[in-house]
Amino acid sequence: MKNIIVVLCLFISTLTWAQTPKVVDVSTEIAPATHWLEGVDSGKYANSWQQAGALFQENVPEALWVSKLEQVRTPLGAVQSREGVSRQVLAAIPQLPDGEYVILEFQTDFENKPRAIETVTLKKSAEQWQVIGYFIQ
Repeated sequence: MKNIIVVLCLFISTLTWAQTPKVVDVSTEIAPATHWLEGVDSGKYANSWQQAGALFQENVPEALWVSKLEQVRTPLGAVQSREGVSRQVLAAIPQLPDGEYVILEFQTDFENKPRAIETVTLKKSAEQWQVIGYFIQ
């Protein structure tokens, strides 16, 4: 539970540490995020952990991740719509190694929770973007 709280706190704190935006091909970030979200949407929680980046896997054990998504995500029901609402590019996030990060926010209407905000944090690793964090408000 402590690891989940630490990971979630990192995402909240990242919103206050904006860097000067870089020019990035948005499609290279959004495609991995939406693909990953589709796995979560279909209930493939263990698979979403396996597809996440190393930083995520090192901080959140797979069994805990699956358990928390079953408690939090499953009751929300099916996704009715999802639209990207913001994108933030960062070179650093507190308590994480410097690198290329992107925080994407989506407004998502779930069957049982309309107008939720999903935040997906990605880190570029070996020339590909990997999810390292997920948060639902």
